Amino acid sequence: MSYLLRGALLSSAAFFLAYVFLSLGVAGAWPLLRKRAAAWSASLLYGLRALPPAGALLFVAGFVVPAFLCLEPQGTDERFGIPGIALASAGLLMVAWGTVSALLASWQTARFVASCPKTGLRRLEGSAGACAVEVVSAKPLFVVAGIHRPKLLISQQAVRLLDENEMRVAVRHELAHARFRDNLKKLALRAARFPFLSGLERSWMQAAELEADDAAAVDACGALDLASALLKIAGASSPAPLPHLAMSLVPGTQPALQARVQRLLAWQPRLPSPPRRGRALLFFFFAVLALTAGYAPLLRHVHELGELLVR
Repeated sequence: MSYLLRGALLSSAAFFLAYVFLSLGVAGAWPLLRKRAAAWSASLLYGLRALPPAGALLFVAGFVVPAFLCLEPQGTDERFGIPGIALASAGLLMVAWGTVSALLASWQTARFVASCPKTGLRRLEGSAGACAVEVVSAKPLFVVAGIHRPKLLISQQAVRLLDENEMRVAVRHELAHARFRDNLKKLALRAARFPFLSGLERSWMQAAELEADDAAAVDACGALDLASALLKIAGASSPAPLPHLAMSLVPGTQPALQARVQRLLAWQPRLPSPPRRGRALLFFFFAVLALTAGYAPLLRHVHELGELLVR
């Protein structure tokens, strides 16, 4: 077996084990963190959900590949055992399945946007590249869809239902999703699916909606207008299936709608959170220092584990 093929199979097997281990760890910790996580920001929740794939990639790129390149002799005729081949195949299948899921989600969203009959198009300033498209729909529609140059789809029924102030704040809400790249984040989650993390993903989605509400409702009048827009759109339609890479103004469940409306009606000025960048930089500095000091021994241990893994 060639040197590079051994390295590729070892990396795939290590990625699979690290990804499953981290995913199960997050899934096991989530029931204990759920109540406390109700006060967490959308970014923190998304970071927790993205930890397994990001951690697995960092482990492979930062330890497995350097350990193999530095410590594995090229002249050996070492072969993979059946367990190693099985783990490497599982890793390749996981990557392939995630890639196919992401491509299907992108295709489904593009097809949805293309299938909506359009009656008008105009560019919105400060919209993170998004443009508003007025569409013909049997139900009120207020959705931002797509990743590259996302489109804000607004049905004629929604235009008739909302007054000028409600329309303005509803547009701000959807453009906040485009500015925060929420559809891109959803695409990344499609590529890193895991069966026991759906509850964490739903919590992130709810927090992302609240974050967009805060970005849109900058004062008490805006909060009332947004609450009114939510109730009008929700009252004139029933939840309809949307493409995966889309964020709708109205949530899909009644409890989520009620929670957002009550929160908007009780609007209070958001106090700026104290900056934590200094602590984060200090923690990062000491983490890098500790890692640098023990990097060579860690590479030897990773290489030894890799040898056990593939036999």
